[in-house]
Amino acid sequence: MKTGFVKILIGLPLLLGTTAVVNAQTDHSQHAGHHQMTAEQLAELRSKIQLYDQYSDEQIMAGMARMKNLWGWVGDTPKNGRVGVLALAHGFKEKGNQQFTTAFEEVGEQYPTTYAFGMAMMTSEHIQAAVTSLEEAGAQTIIILPTTTADHSTLTHQWDYIFGLEEESAYLDVPRVQTQARLIWTETPTAHPIMAEIMLDYARELSRDPANELVIIMGHGPQSAEDNAKELAILSRHADYIAREGGFMDVKFANVQDDAPTEVRAGNVAVIRGWAQDALDQGHEVVVVTTALTQSGVVARMKQDVEGVARFNDKGLMQHPRFGAWIDTVIETRVADAN
Repeated sequence: MKTGFVKILIGLPLLLGTTAVVNAQTDHSQHAGHHQMTAEQLAELRSKIQLYDQYSDEQIMAGMARMKNLWGWVGDTPKNGRVGVLALAHGFKEKGNQQFTTAFEEVGEQYPTTYAFGMAMMTSEHIQAAVTSLEEAGAQTIIILPTTTADHSTLTHQWDYIFGLEEESAYLDVPRVQTQARLIWTETPTAHPIMAEIMLDYARELSRDPANELVIIMGHGPQSAEDNAKELAILSRHADYIAREGGFMDVKFANVQDDAPTEVRAGNVAVIRGWAQDALDQGHEVVVVTTALTQSGVVARMKQDVEGVARFNDKGLMQHPRFGAWIDTVIETRVADAN
């Protein structure tokens, strides 16, 4: 497992002639297909993902078929350079994917930069392709940004497995990345103070009378209770900042745990709506902000969760100019590490 904020991986053997390498000129349309799953694979996924206990084999396979794993270049023209950048993300619908790549455009103008979208549940081909293409562009060092707002989740655990930072996979045992490049793994944006600054700005946009308002931070959240407790500790620090700097009556926080079993998610939403309703009953108003990176599907679901009891900000963190400042800071620091 990663320790601290930086992990440098050196000398992973290069996989030559891999079929995972996708032509860089056809980047934005690439995704890995999903084949018929074996009984063993289905059993393994059910053992690791509680939600799948509620699904039939056919429903799980249909879900896998809808999960595209994309990779591509940031910017119109791939660049060459000794230092490359790889941005990892859960992946979104087309609008969200565009918002994500737009946030990395300035980095893509300076360094060869690729992205890899997807949960990598059944394949790591898209990540391998993105890494290999950076090497082919001359990158001897690759800075990896796991761009998600959860330090602890099945997705981050799966990425850690793929890059050899954890022994066990969070989903299926997909191939691990092979490369001769030095890999510098960075922190996620999850705990960075800039994220609290952005959420405060979004809350202020909706605010009418801060001293009479409850602000609620809603997050996607991880599946397990153990991971969720760690994520809530991070949200607590953001809530303290927003309360202190924004002058609001109160700031509360919760994760809906969007991928947890139905009853877990419903329980979290009931708590959030309870906070909001109590505030309304006492004559206060409610503003909701989220930790979502883009205007993705989960944002629409969370908006529905608080419909009728709160004013809801649906903009992603990556749409705020300050998010670009986080990217620049991380890249500048790690480029210095690479020299």
